[in-house]
Amino acid sequence: MSSNAAIPKLAPAGDNAPRSLRAFTSALKQGRLAHAILIHGDHPPALESACLELAGRLLNAGETTKHPDFFALRPSGKARLIKVDTLRDFLRKIQLTASAGPRKVGVVYEADRMPVATANAFLKTLEEPPADTTLFLLTTRPNDLLATIRSRCFHLKLPAASAALTDADWLSWRTDYSAWLGRLISDDKPKPSDLVLGAYGLGARFEGILQRLADAAWEKAKAALPEHLEDEEMDAAQSGLHKGMRTSLLVEIEQATRDFALASPSDPAIVARSVRLGRAVGDLEKISGLLEVNLNEAAALEFFLLRSLRHWTAKN
Repeated sequence: MSSNAAIPKLAPAGDNAPRSLRAFTSALKQGRLAHAILIHGDHPPALESACLELAGRLLNAGETTKHPDFFALRPSGKARLIKVDTLRDFLRKIQLTASAGPRKVGVVYEADRMPVATANAFLKTLEEPPADTTLFLLTTRPNDLLATIRSRCFHLKLPAASAALTDADWLSWRTDYSAWLGRLISDDKPKPSDLVLGAYGLGARFEGILQRLADAAWEKAKAALPEHLEDEEMDAAQSGLHKGMRTSLLVEIEQATRDFALASPSDPAIVARSVRLGRAVGDLEKISGLLEVNLNEAAALEFFLLRSLRHWTAKN
C-alpha cells in the first residue's frame, strides 16, 4: 500500500454500485488505496473512461492525460505488444518524483498484451512499487495476465456495458439476425441453401458495419490522445479501439441470441432452446479467442452463423 495524503475524496458509491467500486471508494476515504489497480470488463472504452476519471481525482486534474504526473504505457506495432524497452522507459518515468503534486499515476493500456519477459519485468515494479504512485492496469482479458501480477492488484470489475448501440445499420442487422434465427426453427423452413446464403450475407454486413463504426470512433478518439505518441503506438491504439468496438458488437449478438432463445418461457421447447443458446454462446466465446490471433472477422462470424444453423436446426 502507498500513502494517500491529499487525495481528493470521491463521493461514496451507492448501494447499487458494484462491490469492487464500493471497496475502492472506501479505500480512498480511509487512505488505504492499493498501489496497483486492475480494471477489467468487456468494454475497453468504458475501462479507459473509468480509469481516467479515477486518475483525475487522484491527481486533482481536469485534463488527466495532460497532467505532468500522468504516464501511459500502450501496446505498439502490428502485433500490439507492450515491449520490454517501452516498459523500461515507462518505469523510469514513474520512478521520478512527482512534479506538480503529491502523487503520480501510471496507466497500462491492454495490460494482457505484455509478453512473458515484459510481464516479469513489470512484476518487479509491483513487488517494489514507487512511492506515492498508483498504477492502473486495463484489460478485457484479466486471466491472460500472470497470476502473480493479478494477485498484487486490487480488482475493479466494471459491469457489462448497458448502453446499446443506436446505429441504424446495426439495429437493422440485429433485426435481420433475429429473423434469420426464427427461420431456422420455423416449421416452414426455407431451403438450406437460402439459410446458408443468409448467414454469409449477415457476415459480410457485420464486417462493413464494424469497420465503419470503428473508423468513426477513432476519428473522435484520436483527438484526445497525447501529442507525443509514436506512429506504432497510434496504430496500436487504433487497433485496440477497433477491438473494443468488435467486442461491443459480439456482446450485443450474444444478448440478441439470448433474447431470441428465451422469448417464450412457457414454450415447451424452452429447454431445447436453452441448450442451443449455451452452444451458441460457447461458439461466440470461441471466435472471440480466435479473433485475438487475427482471424478474419468476416470468416469468424460466418463460422459462428454456420454453427448456429447447425445447432438450431438439430433435432436434439
